[in-house]
Amino acid sequence: MSVRSYGLVLGPLVALALAGCQETTTVARPRVDAPGVPVSVQSISGAPDQVTAHFAGLLGEAAAERKMEIVPGDKPARFRVRGYLTAQPTEDGQTALAFVWDVYDESKKRAQRVQGESLGRRGGSSDPWAGIDQTIVAKAASESADAIASFLTTAPVPEPKPEAKSKTRTAQAAPDKKR
Repeated sequence: MSVRSYGLVLGPLVALALAGCQETTTVARPRVDAPGVPVSVQSISGAPDQVTAHFAGLLGEAAAERKMEIVPGDKPARFRVRGYLTAQPTEDGQTALAFVWDVYDESKKRAQRVQGESLGRRGGSSDPWAGIDQTIVAKAASESADAIASFLTTAPVPEPKPEAKSKTRTAQAAPDKKR
């Protein structure tokens, strides 16, 4: 079994296993703008390379529309996000593109999990990714950006770190001596 096949098999299992951890938020929200909060997208895993690349581009566009400040991974960011994409058949024969985003704070503690899914066309193939078209990828990217932006607007602002107190001395005038 190739490394790619392991990713297709293990990706959904990891996403499902992680789904039980901490706070979960599903996405069914209106578009939200989140200006001024630096965010770094650390990874998007689980999907074939072409789907991941297309999704990443659309996510970047959706983030820009919501005024999110996306910064490169090596730059300071208030939050870092890791995404997981999975495609799976539904009971009615369609294909679902599910996404999970873990949002981590500066101390690398998970601050939020957001998730959702978009339904694709009916799949006739054994490969669930064959049922995922560009429209579904665009919808999932937009919903992902909404969910992340919604969290960013409600996330508590960290308290400023105390700065070292400067030690300054004030000169005192010597008392006048009478001669």
